[in-house]
Amino acid sequence: MFGIGIISLAPAITALLRPAVRKFISKEIYGWLLAGLVSILFVWLLTFIPIVSEVEHVAVSVPWVPQLGLTLSIYLDGLSLLFSLMILGIGAMIVLYSIYYFDDAQSLDRFYTLLLPFMSAMLVVVLAGNVLTLFIGWELTSVISFLLVSFNGENEAARKGALQALIITGGGGLALMVGLVMLGTAAGSMELNQIIANTSLRDDPLYSAFTVLILLGCFTKSAQFPFHFWLPGAMSAPTPASAYLHSATMVKAGIYLLLRLAPALGDTPLWQNGLLFIGLVTGLMGALFALRQTDLKAALAYATVSQLGILVALISLPHGEGLKAAAVGILAHGLYKATLFLTVGAVDHATSTRDMRYLGGLRQQMPGWAVVAVIAGLSMAGIPPLLGFVAKESLLEAMLNTPLSLAVIVISAALTVALAFILVWDVFGGKVAQNTYFHATPKGLLIGPVSLAGLSLLAGVGLPVLIAPLIETIVGKETHLALFSGFGTPFLLSLTAIASGLAVFATRSIWRGWAFPALPTGTQIYQGAVHSIEHVGDLLLRTQGGKLRYYLAVILSSVIVLQATAGLAHLTNAALVFEFHPSLDILRTVLLILCLSMMLASILFKNHLIAALSLGVAGYSVGGLFLIEPAPDVALVQFMVETIGTVLLIVMLARIRSVERKQAIDSLWNQSRIGLVRDVLIAAGIGIGVGLFVLAALTNRPQPQSIATWHLEHTEEMVGFPDVVGAIVTDFRGMDTIIEITVFGVAALGVITILAKPSGGPRWPVSMVKVVTSIQQTIRKPVSEVENFIPPPYLDDHDTHGEDLFLPSFSTPLTRVITRIILPLAFLVALAHLFYGGDGPGDGFTAGVVSGLGVALWYIVFGYHEAHTQFKRLGARRLIGIGVALVIANAAFPMLLGRPFLSHLNFDLPLPANIHLSSTFVYETGIFLTVLGSITTVMEAIAYPKEVEPL
Repeated sequence: MFGIGIISLAPAITALLRPAVRKFISKEIYGWLLAGLVSILFVWLLTFIPIVSEVEHVAVSVPWVPQLGLTLSIYLDGLSLLFSLMILGIGAMIVLYSIYYFDDAQSLDRFYTLLLPFMSAMLVVVLAGNVLTLFIGWELTSVISFLLVSFNGENEAARKGALQALIITGGGGLALMVGLVMLGTAAGSMELNQIIANTSLRDDPLYSAFTVLILLGCFTKSAQFPFHFWLPGAMSAPTPASAYLHSATMVKAGIYLLLRLAPALGDTPLWQNGLLFIGLVTGLMGALFALRQTDLKAALAYATVSQLGILVALISLPHGEGLKAAAVGILAHGLYKATLFLTVGAVDHATSTRDMRYLGGLRQQMPGWAVVAVIAGLSMAGIPPLLGFVAKESLLEAMLNTPLSLAVIVISAALTVALAFILVWDVFGGKVAQNTYFHATPKGLLIGPVSLAGLSLLAGVGLPVLIAPLIETIVGKETHLALFSGFGTPFLLSLTAIASGLAVFATRSIWRGWAFPALPTGTQIYQGAVHSIEHVGDLLLRTQGGKLRYYLAVILSSVIVLQATAGLAHLTNAALVFEFHPSLDILRTVLLILCLSMMLASILFKNHLIAALSLGVAGYSVGGLFLIEPAPDVALVQFMVETIGTVLLIVMLARIRSVERKQAIDSLWNQSRIGLVRDVLIAAGIGIGVGLFVLAALTNRPQPQSIATWHLEHTEEMVGFPDVVGAIVTDFRGMDTIIEITVFGVAALGVITILAKPSGGPRWPVSMVKVVTSIQQTIRKPVSEVENFIPPPYLDDHDTHGEDLFLPSFSTPLTRVITRIILPLAFLVALAHLFYGGDGPGDGFTAGVVSGLGVALWYIVFGYHEAHTQFKRLGARRLIGIGVALVIANAAFPMLLGRPFLSHLNFDLPLPANIHLSSTFVYETGIFLTVLGSITTVMEAIAYPKEVEPL
């Protein structure tokens, strides 16, 4: 498993190493190294063919999140081996082709950064032995393909095509997720080897539900009718990406999953009829639409849709009768389709057009490409001795028992033959097109297409040696594959398709002028649906006038109804017994009164600073209540969060001008009496609703053994320290913490976007801004569209850009000395929380907040410029990444030792000062770094003096 895991993850890991490697080598050498690496993985995977032939499949599983049925499993058999070899083999040629396709190194680096993780994601799909892991890879391919299709982000067609593809495949992915979970539940396991072996799934009451959901996911991914339109719409991607998407990845994922689940879900009327109908409709429709295209990539895209439909039809056949034909067809299609797409990329590169109406006679200027196109086109047309001919023969042979389907297949094949000849002849044959721009393409572009075209020829000639062993691992028995099987019905039908296709090709000047009925296209229907949703959204937005309190009124009123209803519904037998303990309850009462009075004060005080401090006191009162319970860890977190929250609130208030703060208060207190009464009633309703809800929960709570008892009894035994809260955060509920700390870091980085610092460059004087504004209004063009123009947020003569917000108010010799002392002390306290948090209050979060408070104080006292210089080497944003990576690495490391994800590990090292080192310490360190980096990032953004945030 370790070797196969390396094969799966190596491309993505290589992409992560790109910044370090690219500094020292050119883009050509880097591309060749990458192509060599992928080729080595391809050859390594070839060595598994004898193993799979002998044992049929290899299934290995390592627990990840066993409670969810999620494991890191690998299932390697002939089917996954075929797809993996295509992903790596064609991927190596794409990597090599891209070196010469992209003119500038920056674009090539960006493309590799997306292509290599995409390759790994697709390998995860076909090698995953767990349906949940497979789904993760499935969704990664959708997300990364969105980035590949929108690679040229300045192109509107690319953006629209990418979004359309993401919505269609993402929607199907949601259906697939539900279907796979239902399938795993019905099978009693999420492991593929157990699902495939479970033949009783066809009799499950939910069979129709999860099968339809899975088919929906596969149909959207593999561009089947009526979801076919997203694939031609995604042709704005760079040609290497299109070649890879259409030949070996992405669209083949749905085909793979159908083949994978066919043993368990196939041989039922739903499966056979559904796949056969959709597949034949898609195959015939795709072939017809392909002939109507003048754009070379669009024609190839519809041809891909047609071939995918034929493959789906083959999978529908009972008892695996279409398995051999599907396997050969997948391989043949991958080879010739990648070659043709790469050829189109070269033509576009040389002539700056893909429109067949302006092309012709390129054989004279591109003789090598003409040979490659002829070989690939003949394989697409199914002409011997190429592999495409064998694929077509196998297809016709598999469909012999279904006459109607056979007729549709022959018609689709004839149309595909015509398209193949049109693509080759109208581009490279005939007369040289007039007024066509041309420049020679780099010779290196030919390496990949020549290799793929040559393999199509070699595979057809050397079937018994090159292809048969691989196909036999898929079919599971000895398989007859021959270039010529005699003058049987399949051969005669193949000749019929070729002759009919040549006739269609010869008469293209006639039927191209035919007027076809203007039926609504899939793209138009999709756009209509999207516009309808947007229209409904616009109608809803009209009810929102932009005032926050109106939104809150609606939201809180809904909360009142829900809570009051739930509370009143369960209060019929409410009975509470109050016991008074003078020693603690008096203190609780005082803290509650203090909390309520401070909350009321924060409302009544019109001074924002005093109101913010009042909120802080209320938060401290709640922390005191936690401390009495006793819950020292929770109380400490409450104190720290309340402190840093109050500091940040005050800092933000300093960024808002006093005039605007006064306007905000006046708009709140000078509103009509009706509005004021409304706000009071809503607030009272929320309080009553929450009270009823809590009362209902307390009086109707069942009385099983509390889970707290289990934690108290087992924490020290299982994790080696007595801190129950720390054990829950880092071990028992550790996955929750991973998600939370990741969100925390992302939210901090989001502050940079919201409070973006102005980009560099000379500052425009106010007078110059007014002149530019006048000129732009004259020519009716917005000021924001002036190149390199960065308008300041306030265009008045009293603008105070460039001044620190707090200096000199807080900066005195005394405060500066105190701040210099507090910062190292804060870090020492933070280290104490890290090292000894397992035995007492404190953890990585409080450590991060304590050190963050020291940083925040430094910004307030010393000002932005000096603080920024001081903490620049700290690398706040880098700390966030290191912290999140450390948390994830700590969680994944036990899996290398054969233990589940997030297992607790003790490192028995003799350390001084009673320091206990374990995976919990590593976990808390990652949290500490993330929190410290986040607070520093937020402080840097809000303390930046050259942008004032309006209220």
